[in-house]
Amino acid sequence: MNQATHLCRSQRGFTLLELVVVMGILSGFLMMLVQLVDSGLRLFQEGEVGQQLADRTAHAQRIVTEELRQLRGSATGRDRESVDDRLVVQRLPIGLPERPEPDATRVQVLRAAIHLPEERERPLLEAVLATRIAVENPNMTPAAVDLEVQKRSPLEPLRGIGQMLLLPWRQENADEAFLELRAGWFLPGQEIAAGENRIVDPFTVVVPGGPELPGIAVFNNTIPILRDLLHVEFAFWSQRTVSWGNDAAPTAGGEGAPERIWDSARGGWLIDAYSGGEWSLDRGPNSLGDPLDDIQPHAILVRIVVAQPGDLAPEGLLAAEITSSDTSLRLVDGERFPGERDGGWIKVRGEWLHYDEREGDTLIGLRRGQRSTKALGHAAGSRVHVGRSVEFVVPVAHAKDDWNG
Repeated sequence: MNQATHLCRSQRGFTLLELVVVMGILSGFLMMLVQLVDSGLRLFQEGEVGQQLADRTAHAQRIVTEELRQLRGSATGRDRESVDDRLVVQRLPIGLPERPEPDATRVQVLRAAIHLPEERERPLLEAVLATRIAVENPNMTPAAVDLEVQKRSPLEPLRGIGQMLLLPWRQENADEAFLELRAGWFLPGQEIAAGENRIVDPFTVVVPGGPELPGIAVFNNTIPILRDLLHVEFAFWSQRTVSWGNDAAPTAGGEGAPERIWDSARGGWLIDAYSGGEWSLDRGPNSLGDPLDDIQPHAILVRIVVAQPGDLAPEGLLAAEITSSDTSLRLVDGERFPGERDGGWIKVRGEWLHYDEREGDTLIGLRRGQRSTKALGHAAGSRVHVGRSVEFVVPVAHAKDDWNG
């Protein structure tokens, strides 16, 4: 073989088979690289979402703890001539409609006497003064009213006491699962507009949401202090409570269970479902004005579920429609669903469900209409929420028992 022939063969390049093999190897490496980058991005995003949820649950715990620590009451009742430090908690239809639908979802509506810090009492006092001045002088301009308020306000003493209204409300959102926690603060005896030419003290009304105190009046006199929630729940340790129990505990107290409703005056308000629940510790109307038989909880358990931000990809999606009685549901890509494989809580629109386990894409053993929500039908494509739960206990310094009745 001469030198020219050898040089020609050495310069002829790769064969087609060799190119295909090389391209296959390169494609494999590229696929592995894409998968590694995708996994890294997904883990980073999950970490970011997890940190956001952790921050928001910590924020929710701080806000609610601060509000509940302001509750006011007497540990004996002997230093009170009247019941002016009342705590009332009722389970009422969400949104406080005047004519709720059958089996409507219910939330806890809390009304309580509280300590008012100066920065919160002063604006309330100025608002009351402005109303009073406007009534006394109907022809005064708003600017003149404001000027008169500034003159009178420093002369008005601060008492440091007030009242609070606290309740969950459906958040304005395309997804009915989202809730906000609304709060309103009032001076003792302060009246609010409850209709045309009608005012009322919201703490003397037996059942908020009726004609006496419409839901719209409650909404207009409260503001959201927390948003993007899935659930808010309170439980109260009474003189007969032995354990906090769990989510399946009775909704209105039971043998050794915490109470879900409360009336510290035991004054005959909590007598049936319409009034917010039937409370076995109630003593009837004769107890309303007697502070000696009042009772206050020892502690309050708070359970909050914070939603994943709505602008992120959903935690889960329904792959097929379900009715209000179905006991299983199918998810789109169940392997990426963040819920526990061996059972847990989910929320679809306004309904809480509990499932026993996940098999592939299917959640089985559904218990419907949990956490006082209404069982509903849900269309394919509906979001399936899990959220992040936080549970904490706020001690009550003025706890009071009554072992004589």
